[in-house]
Amino acid sequence: MLSHKEHNRRFFMKSALAVVALAFFGLWDKMLIRHKQINKAATFVFPLDLNKKISFAENFIIIRSKGNIKVLSSRCTHLGCRINEAMNDQLICPCHGSSYDFDGNATKGPAVSPLATKEFIIDKENKTISIIS
Repeated sequence: MLSHKEHNRRFFMKSALAVVALAFFGLWDKMLIRHKQINKAATFVFPLDLNKKISFAENFIIIRSKGNIKVLSSRCTHLGCRINEAMNDQLICPCHGSSYDFDGNATKGPAVSPLATKEFIIDKENKTISIIS
């Protein structure tokens, strides 16, 4: 037969384990909801200047070349710094000197992966570009 002291210790340990498990599952659920919110597609609308070859708009680079438009992520694939400069037909990362061509391909390291290409819709009537992230 269990003594009163052993019975209290077991009850405490079971209760403590149950509280920890409930807290873990509660936090896990909140993290999953947050992850879904972060990864949910969003649309960003910017004015479109067809006279500019390159436009930097928040987390995007809008490139107009030979009548075509391409939208790239402005986040360097090395450490995620925001690319905000173009020089000599290259997109330059200000943090570690990586560079990319206007197709988003890494041309100088430390980055080796290309910039992500983004989907977009052009509204010629309102002169805007909607970028789907």
